[in-house]
Amino acid sequence: MQVSILVVSRTPELLNRFCASLNQASELHPMEMEILCSWNGTDAEETQIHNTSRYDLHIAQRVPYHFSGNMNGLAAKAGGDVLMIANDDLILDAGCVDAGFNLLNSNPEIGLVGALLRDQYDLISHAGINFDLRCSSYHLLDRLMSSSKLSDIPSAPVGAVTGALQWIARQDFLEHPFNTAYRVCGEDVELCMDVQQRLKKQVWLCAEASAVHEAETTRSQDENQAGNSEDQIRLRARVKTFIDQASKKQLKILLMQQQRESMHLRDVVTDQTGQLEIQETLNIERKERAEQEKVLLDLREERLRLKQQLELAG
Repeated sequence: MQVSILVVSRTPELLNRFCASLNQASELHPMEMEILCSWNGTDAEETQIHNTSRYDLHIAQRVPYHFSGNMNGLAAKAGGDVLMIANDDLILDAGCVDAGFNLLNSNPEIGLVGALLRDQYDLISHAGINFDLRCSSYHLLDRLMSSSKLSDIPSAPVGAVTGALQWIARQDFLEHPFNTAYRVCGEDVELCMDVQQRLKKQVWLCAEASAVHEAETTRSQDENQAGNSEDQIRLRARVKTFIDQASKKQLKILLMQQQRESMHLRDVVTDQTGQLEIQETLNIERKERAEQEKVLLDLREERLRLKQQLELAG
């Protein structure tokens, strides 16, 4: 078996929609891919799961939600050579699965692949992960660019990618699983650090692997899944360690990622400035037209007043 899709869910509607999108996302034979789900919903909700994809779906475990622990458990049960770690609130684009899978297998130096994601309003929500001066991680171009600009973003090595959609060799993941010390988030970014620092491999963003991601559709409904300071502090320390120990090649990847981000942000600012200038020109034209119409109206009123005076004088 080539691919095992690992997904954590408690919402049948999201899981059903995710599975349905697999039919266009991959051309793999049904025997070459499986879907393993860690279910944390109710028994009644589980009966509403209807897999319409051509790939087998297995409820591999029924345990309380803990993303990193749930995924580690699924990975241990997976039969595929490659793991596709996915959120249930994804709608995969055509060819998405195959693009990520093929890029991972195209070069032995590539250890982990992430996807290019957009939100339900067609704004880019993930094009890699960067780090600020405090070593805090953030999503590049998060909702700053329309998905119409997707073609401007290349497939390239990056510092990190979101765990909302990742591909990694099963053996690599079993050697370096998610850090279960993270309560809510951060384990996906730390995995990217591990791949680069310990496996000496690269993390890539695959521009051809794209999907709609309704981010935190489930998290927003659960107070226990909100971001927390402990995770942020732990991840900052891990990022700082990575940067302090990074090789020249790894630092060059971070630099090139920042250069691409700067270029895209400059384009965003330029576009917005152009739009503001156009809007200002339109406002000036509207104001001038309004003033001209007022002058004409005043002239008509004055002409009418003079006509009335002449009629009275006659």
